[in-house]
Amino acid sequence: MSDRYDDPAGPGAHGGGYNGGTERDPSGFGAPSGFLRGGAVLVVGVVLGALLMPSATRAPLNVTAASQSTPTTTSPSTTTTRPRSTTTTQATIVPGASSIHVLVVNGTTITGLAGGTSTYLHSRGFLILPATNATTKVTGTQVYAVSGPSSAATSVTNALGLPASTVQPTTAVPPVHGTAGANVVVVAGPDLARLAPGSTSSTSAPVG
Repeated sequence: MSDRYDDPAGPGAHGGGYNGGTERDPSGFGAPSGFLRGGAVLVVGVVLGALLMPSATRAPLNVTAASQSTPTTTSPSTTTTRPRSTTTTQATIVPGASSIHVLVVNGTTITGLAGGTSTYLHSRGFLILPATNATTKVTGTQVYAVSGPSSAATSVTNALGLPASTVQPTTAVPPVHGTAGANVVVVAGPDLARLAPGSTSSTSAPVG
């Protein structure tokens, strides 16, 4: 007779024990394994749904980019140029000059001196006769009163900015071929060279 005790529930036992055959104990690991599989499937479904929902409601990328881009309009820059200010000095009209006829003759070798002097006196309001040449050369300007009051010669002398000694005596005869129509005869000398055309100082009108 053997003293060994055979446990019916042991792995080597035979017969109709509870754990015999292929059936597992309900308190084992068979049932929880199936539960975990179902839970995993459920979690995967929730995750997929969360990923698909934003993509389904998201606006197309090209539409969003178009709505966010705002066209910009650049206006051309304008530059305002102010015109340069120019100062024009006008000769002062001599009172009574419009009734004085002046004949200017060139008493030098300076080309155009009589014409330049006539132009200046005309700008001061005097009536000018056609310029010509004197019959002699002078070293300084001479002014003659040939008809009318001697004050006319003084007005012309002052307009030219010359001293009073420029006016010749009433008995003096001007060195010209004729004085028809003239009240005053001006024999232009070198001291009026500033009035000749092309002179660098011709624009500096004398004050008188």
